[in-house]
Amino acid sequence: MPLTEIKLAGRQSRADEIYQTLRTNILAGHLQPQERLVESKIAQLASISRTPVREAIRKLEMDGLVWNSGQGMVVGSMSAVDLADACAVREVLEGMAAGTAALARSELQLLSLQNLARQYGITAATDDVGNLVALNHAFHESVWQMAGNRYLTQQLLTLRANIERIQDTTLRLPERRRQSHDEHHQLADAIARQDADAATEISRLHYREAMAIRLSAVASQA
Repeated sequence: MPLTEIKLAGRQSRADEIYQTLRTNILAGHLQPQERLVESKIAQLASISRTPVREAIRKLEMDGLVWNSGQGMVVGSMSAVDLADACAVREVLEGMAAGTAALARSELQLLSLQNLARQYGITAATDDVGNLVALNHAFHESVWQMAGNRYLTQQLLTLRANIERIQDTTLRLPERRRQSHDEHHQLADAIARQDADAATEISRLHYREAMAIRLSAVASQA
């Protein structure tokens, strides 16, 4: 679905606004895999020069969302192998974030995480998948923030966005909802005890199990 208009609000640099606009459209599926990103056309739609557009596309390339096809920059796609690789890297980084969070967290951060775990548990008993996904994101982003490493957080945000572009959530499965609820509480408890080893292992197991479900779902669609 080609872009027909780009409106800039002026709250960020032009390059950042173009980057966010394109990124949002890619992740939402409005820009499809292999669709070309033509600098001159995007610049015309946004009524700006090509320089900030070029910078924005370069950032998207660093995120792995676009790449050079040899005939220009196109929206990237992910194979089942790419998905497996991304999930494997995410598992390691999630474990790193959880282990670091257990040692670095404040009491206020811990209370917020425990509250999110409780809200998640209440919602997991319903069929409100959209709200459950939002709470799941909030829970894990809370762990990342506890770790206090913005580079780690940025990598995890990018990985999550890429993975969910291919297979959006595992939480439509009732059994996975129950299992993830238990794992969230186990992780929150390990962080409360400041047990970095346990937090790392629980987090990695949590994502290993989610990865297996994701890969199975993608294989069944092939």
